[in-house]
Amino acid sequence: MESTQFIYILDLIGCAASAAAAAMLAKRVGLDFLGAVMIAAIGAIGGGTCRDLLINRHPLFWLKDLNYLTLTSTIAILVQIFYYTVDKYLDRPIRLFDAIGLSAFSIIGFQAALTKGLPYPMVILMGIVTAVNGGILRDIICGQIPLVLRKEIYISCVIIGGIVYLTLLQLGVGEWIRNSIVMATIFLLRMLAIYRRWNLPDISLPKKE
Repeated sequence: MESTQFIYILDLIGCAASAAAAAMLAKRVGLDFLGAVMIAAIGAIGGGTCRDLLINRHPLFWLKDLNYLTLTSTIAILVQIFYYTVDKYLDRPIRLFDAIGLSAFSIIGFQAALTKGLPYPMVILMGIVTAVNGGILRDIICGQIPLVLRKEIYISCVIIGGIVYLTLLQLGVGEWIRNSIVMATIFLLRMLAIYRRWNLPDISLPKKE
């Protein structure tokens, strides 16, 4: 299997996890099933859409590949139907698949930026946009403070992964090995952050008495 095919499969897995998490949130805040379908799509493909619009990449990836909207819509409807049966069982699997998706989304963002000849800081930024903007849009529409803007180690994983990616690129490491190392780095950092409950430090000066 080629590296691009492997990443595409992981991208779909990440989209499925993002869609499931978004559909569950939609249910919790009282949206109907059509609202859940829309929120699931926004959560899953919103980041990639923002990236493509920013770098003027057309047509948008989900317009030429119907697998994305088919997958997110199916996941959203299934979650709505079986919500009360599966709600308590989905948290851990979704976190696992979300970490996989974070890794795949990040690399896709890096690669898209490189094909447009963007400078390296923008390459990392496009990885961040691809990985997190969908979740930010999802949470804002549902009236929540975006998860990635809280203390959780999330964006930091993408930044570190981007630095590793560009370092390996400069060293001439092959695409398959480079992508595998970067995906493993981002995935492991995210899983460690979840299970060890790592958070970014509070950099505020001490409160005056």
